[in-house]
Amino acid sequence: MNKKGFILFGIVLFFFFFFGAFGIHFFSDDFKFLAASKQFNLFSFFSPLRTTFYRPIPTELFYYFLQQLPHSIITGHICIFIIFLIGIFFLYKTLILITKNKDLAFFSSILYLFHFSHVYQLYWFATFQEVAQFTFLICSLYFILKKQFIISIGLFILALFSKEQALLFPFLAFMLYFMKYKNGDIFFIIYFILDFIFIGIHLFVNSHMPILPEYVIHLTPKLIINNVLWYGLWSVGFPAMMSDYMRSILSLPFGTFWNYFTQPIFNIYFFGMLFYIISLIGSLCFILTTQVKERKRLVIYIVVGTSLFVFFLLPVLPIIHKWMVRLTIPLVFMSVIEGLILAILWKKKKAQKLVISLLTLYLIWNYFGIKFHETISTYMLESSINKQAIIVFGNVKRFENCNVLYIKDPKQMRVSSWEGSEKIALTFSGDSFLSYYFPGRKDLKVKYDYKSKDPSFGDCIIDASELIQ
Repeated sequence: MNKKGFILFGIVLFFFFFFGAFGIHFFSDDFKFLAASKQFNLFSFFSPLRTTFYRPIPTELFYYFLQQLPHSIITGHICIFIIFLIGIFFLYKTLILITKNKDLAFFSSILYLFHFSHVYQLYWFATFQEVAQFTFLICSLYFILKKQFIISIGLFILALFSKEQALLFPFLAFMLYFMKYKNGDIFFIIYFILDFIFIGIHLFVNSHMPILPEYVIHLTPKLIINNVLWYGLWSVGFPAMMSDYMRSILSLPFGTFWNYFTQPIFNIYFFGMLFYIISLIGSLCFILTTQVKERKRLVIYIVVGTSLFVFFLLPVLPIIHKWMVRLTIPLVFMSVIEGLILAILWKKKKAQKLVISLLTLYLIWNYFGIKFHETISTYMLESSINKQAIIVFGNVKRFENCNVLYIKDPKQMRVSSWEGSEKIALTFSGDSFLSYYFPGRKDLKVKYDYKSKDPSFGDCIIDASELIQ
């Protein structure tokens, strides 16, 4: 297979692995952003006068263009996949510039591309901010290392408009540029000036936002260390929900966690992941004890890679809320460490079969990891509710004579609020869904049973069981 054929095969395999994304409809925050971006208004889109995070490109601007696309759900997901693949291409090219090692660049890019955690970045439109930030930053870094600063600065600005984690980028970029050219460049002043400007914007925006309890900063060493350990475990393959079943990182999981082992998909994923990790650690020990020439380089990569992994997690380490979506940038550094191990082994002809076996095992357990996390992420449930909503709200005559939709709880809810109006309120993002399903009906309002127990005369009552099948 030639180079172009292999790239095409990799793209097809990537779409096959994450094909479940194309079944995901708009839900939750999507409706809020769809409502806010219905009419194009560049000033409004980029204004810091808001009560949401300042991420105008992947929110207001992106959702405006989504609404202009034909078959917006499918074409929107295709756009996200293409932008992510552009980021992977530039990740490969950038690693070659930094390491001058095509094997390392190839293995690292493959490991990153097929990591199961991308379920949390590729499936939900609201997490496009992660994909946008990743691609803009890696492209910006590539052009910095090519000394094309004007293009790089433009891409960096786009990343800053995508997510605040981009504020950490100039420190990494300066370090890698200095390592490559043994000096700095006056253009880096611009990067740091932009950093200070956007720090001011984010501080202003955050001061006008309601802060949820789980996002309050707690500068406690125990919480920070615990978060580092969990994000580290997730990056090497442990399941997202595992932290919910453990009181501490050193304790055994409790409760219904053990029920997951009755699922064949989970068993293949979990034990495949464990066997891969054990094999990789064994390979690492082999290199450290027998490959004297490679030992120093490997240790440096592990120390620097782990440090950068933690560095790009710094904004989220002091908060209680943990979410695998935040691995988008940090995962790059863990992939490079694993990629180096495989690249060193690949240089030994006798070890090439081992490398192929490890890559095959990696792809297998990540495929099943993707399938497992598609179910536990609740994305499928959220999407099914909104697909059902299309049918229910498609009956125009049913709702044409009422001004209030009343979402009623079923008489018996088997799983607490997960089958009632409270769950639907989260899925619909309060009343934000109205402008999507009932365009032009500015008179229409919604009430939820869990908040308002008594419907008023004339309200259109919708039983939760109509939406949650």
